[in-house]
Amino acid sequence: MNDSERLEQVPVDTASVDDVQPDAWERDLSMGPVFERIRSHPEARAHYEAIRGQIEQHQATLAQVRKARTLTQQHIAEQLQMDQSEVSRLEHRSNMLLSTLRSFVRATGGDLHLIATFPDAEPVHLLVGTESDEPTSPASATN
Repeated sequence: MNDSERLEQVPVDTASVDDVQPDAWERDLSMGPVFERIRSHPEARAHYEAIRGQIEQHQATLAQVRKARTLTQQHIAEQLQMDQSEVSRLEHRSNMLLSTLRSFVRATGGDLHLIATFPDAEPVHLLVGTESDEPTSPASATN
């Protein structure tokens, strides 16, 4: 079989956008069916719970970090030069600037490190601004 005969056998979709019903693009992306299968198998459920426990041991909210360091919201507020109520709101945010997160972590005595992971490369440590948040001069960049 030559190349032109093989190409003739390849199925081609000739439908236009108008030919496809809008609901044809919809899929059930919920995890419900997956979790039902896990729940129905005791061994799978035990494995799932063990992994979930390991993950939860390495996660913490800002409030948990503050409490683990035995600090009060008032102490953090003084360090960040803000009101205690602002610290409370900060601890409940799901989205914030990296500079705000870095300031909070520093106020608890820590340093913030960001690491990007890629499936085909080594992890990359991301630099987010400089210590002074000022651009580096060209003379110091070449030295």
